[in-house]
Amino acid sequence: VADRELESWTLVDLGPSLDFGTAFCEKRDLAVSAAAAVGFLTNRTGNRYGAVLARPDDIEVVPARGGRNHLMGTLHKLVTSPRLDAGRVDLAAALDRLSATARRRGLVAVVSDFLTDPDQWAQSLRRVATRHETIAIEILDPRELTLPDVGVLSVVDPATGETREVSTGSKKLRARYEGAAIEQRQRIADAIRYAGVDHLVLRTDRDWLLDVVRFVADRRSRVHARRAGWGAR
Repeated sequence: VADRELESWTLVDLGPSLDFGTAFCEKRDLAVSAAAAVGFLTNRTGNRYGAVLARPDDIEVVPARGGRNHLMGTLHKLVTSPRLDAGRVDLAAALDRLSATARRRGLVAVVSDFLTDPDQWAQSLRRVATRHETIAIEILDPRELTLPDVGVLSVVDPATGETREVSTGSKKLRARYEGAAIEQRQRIADAIRYAGVDHLVLRTDRDWLLDVVRFVADRRSRVHARRAGWGAR
């Protein structure tokens, strides 16, 4: 999409599963940073920025408008959004709401940990991608991939609030956990690829800004290569 008069949208998952982090920050902090990166990268004269704030009990739409004050106000809404102890965001409903709201072709960034069943949101993501250039920004904490040996650990299901004690000293349990995590992330990646969407993974134990810069540079290179290929024809 041309830089002039670009309308960009960020859908941000604000579910309880984002209120977690074991490294440099919480996943929610990283989600806000990703939304800010999209906003500042596209914040130029004539461009407009909107957001969909997806919570378990509410989907809030911030209309697309121009100007730095609007961008900063939108980011403030994200930072101050209330936290819930339990609940699950309906990502498909939030994507459908965005589709109904963002009628003008533009850029969409979907920021989430995508932990709900991909079968529930993959088709909605694909519909968004048919109209807009779309980027899926997956937020990840390293403890969601591997379980450390720290004895008995109390874990909470963010969707239900249920607490369970887990003995992390079991090698078999840790191996099962890691295997299930790999399978889960592969399903997420496959669903995003099925939707025809670019995929950026940001982790709480990495420098997210460097990852964004690398992603943008790589994406620009691919776009230029496609355009060069079209010109050669």
